[in-house]
Amino acid sequence: MAPQRELRDRYALDYEITRDDLFAFQWRAAFTSPRARRTRRWAYLGWLAAIVLFAILPAIGRDGFVISRVSFIFILVAFPIVSLAQWFLERRLMRRAIRRLIAEEKPERGQVGRHRLTVSREGIAESTAVGEARASWAGVDRIEHNADYIFIYTSAVGAHVVPRRAFRDAQEAEDFHQQIRDWKAAGP
Repeated sequence: MAPQRELRDRYALDYEITRDDLFAFQWRAAFTSPRARRTRRWAYLGWLAAIVLFAILPAIGRDGFVISRVSFIFILVAFPIVSLAQWFLERRLMRRAIRRLIAEEKPERGQVGRHRLTVSREGIAESTAVGEARASWAGVDRIEHNADYIFIYTSAVGAHVVPRRAFRDAQEAEDFHQQIRDWKAAGP
């Protein structure tokens, strides 16, 4: 029988958000969100369509469409090359854009700096040196996590970023994650 986890009525966490944390959040949003994946999929399909069109053009002539003139080798060679270039460029350009955006962040003036996050059955509250935000669980869009962070989304693109280093150990982080998921699921 598995040991039961300790249930708490409230969590209060104090932690520091760094530029690296913001970069990790933005990078994740750019490459793992459903909208980002869909956009990239459409970009690759667009490249494939353009390459196929270029491969088919020589097959259209005065005598109609001749399948033997379609350059299948062009498709097989060009698509992987273009896909690799697309993959490399989008990562390079996104890294540059995120770094420029984050460079403008001032410590203790918004996202970078100390955060205090309080969660309970009623909802979530975060305070920083410059403000405070509150939301009930109905105002939480979704909760996601990875090996380093727990993300509590209050909109489609905005989230409270909770580094796992804010917890004493991995078990405490997992208990926190499960508890807020339970509170979110229970709703108002």
